[in-house]
Order: sequence, then structure tokens, then C-alpha cells
Amino acid sequence: MVEIAVEIAVERKARGRPRSENINLVILEAVLDTIAEEGITKVTMEGVAQRAGVSKASLYRRFPTKWDMAQAAVEHMRAESPNIPESGSAYERLLLLMEVTRTSIHGSRYGRIMLAVISHSHENPKLAQLVYDRILQPRRMRVREILEQGIKSGEFPTSLNIDVAMPTLIGPMLYLGMWSMCDPVSQTSTEDVLRSVLGLKPLD
Repeated sequence: MVEIAVEIAVERKARGRPRSENINLVILEAVLDTIAEEGITKVTMEGVAQRAGVSKASLYRRFPTKWDMAQAAVEHMRAESPNIPESGSAYERLLLLMEVTRTSIHGSRYGRIMLAVISHSHENPKLAQLVYDRILQPRRMRVREILEQGIKSGEFPTSLNIDVAMPTLIGPMLYLGMWSMCDPVSQTSTEDVLRSVLGLKPLD
């Protein structure tokens, strides 16, 4: 009977203790939640440890500095980046990408984190550069591929300047997403922006 009781106690203890491989994930989630809810300036080693429910010793063992923690959090955040459609016409893929960018910038944790990074880019240029290199630049290259596909298929004009079109397409989506609660911003059609930038005729 005593042996059974000991076995049950050990099993309960094992179940209640977070597995070592999950602690990193809990910590990084705590970092991203803090940025999304309170802002970049509120991220501290002590605060993250408390929010993640781990000791500071455990945190420092995995991430010796706040920059180490930030780098890992950005890598983890890449999984939340809005998906870029793999199929469909170039026009359809680009329109969907723009719409997702517009809606996610205000209504998701990913969007709130991106706004926080943008708003503190001058105070923390190193973090801004990291986010650009690891998250935005790969997406920028995918947008380029879609534009090149559209030119090749005849959907987009051959005179389109891709380097100018990329920021001109995505920039308005950030603005429209940030101010989506205001008129007349909410009435501006994503497709109208797309067609205007690409030099296509307005929809009837």
C-alpha cells in the first residue's frame, strides 16, 4: 500500500512540473505577450520570469541577456506571421496578402507587436533591424515573387516598378489597419488600393 502511494505521488509530481523542453516556449510566449499588452519598454528579465512562472536562475541559464531573449522571441514570432497564399493567380494572392496584413495589424498579437516595434524603432534600432531581417525581408521577397509572376502572366503591366510597388502596396495596409475604426478609412477598399498601385482600371 505504501509503495502504491509513493508511485502516485511521484507521478503527480512529474505531471505538475513543466517539461524542460517546454520552458523555452513558455518564456518566449511571456516575452511576446508582454510586448503586445504592455509595450517593449515593459520587457524585463524579472518581469518575464514572473510572468512565465520560472525562476530568474532558470531564465538566465537559457537566455543570459535580454538581447538573447529578444532574438529567440523574434524567431518564435515568425510562426505567427500571416500566411502568404501558395496557389491562385498573382492578383488573387496579392489581394489576399494585403487584406490579411490590413486585418492582422490591429486585431492580432502579431499586429500589436509589430506596431510596438515600429513605434520604438528609433529608440531600439537593433531590435527593429532584427524584426525586419528575420520577418519582414523574407515576406518582402515573397511579394516580389508574386509581382514577378503577375508580370510574366500578363496580369500586371510590364512597366510596373517592383521596388516601388512593394512598399506602396503594403504601407497603406498598415495605415488602414491601424485606423480601421475611423471613417473614411474603414470605407477604403483594399482592392481599390491594389488596382491603383498596379495601374489597373478601377472596378465598376
